[in-house]
Amino acid sequence: MLDHARSLGILDHVSDEGGFWDKRDVEALTREVGEWNEMLAGLAGRLKDLAGDQVLAEIAKFPDFEHLEAKGASRARS
Repeated sequence: MLDHARSLGILDHVSDEGGFWDKRDVEALTREVGEWNEMLAGLAGRLKDLAGDQVLAEIAKFPDFEHLEAKGASRARS
C-alpha cells in the first residue's frame, strides 16, 4: 500500500523502527517483531506477577506466550 501511495506522489516519508521500508528484508523484520513480542510478553508476565489477573494483555493470548515471556524475562536480566 505504501509503495502504491508513493507511486501516486502522495507519500513523502516513511519511518519504521525495523527498517523494513528501506531494506525490504523479511527475515530481519521477522526477527525484530519476535524480539518485540518477547519484550512485551516479559513485561506483561512481570506485571501479572505483581498485580495479578487484573492485568490484561493481548500478547498473553498468544499460544506461545509462556515461551515468549521466558525469553523476554531472560533478556531483561542480561
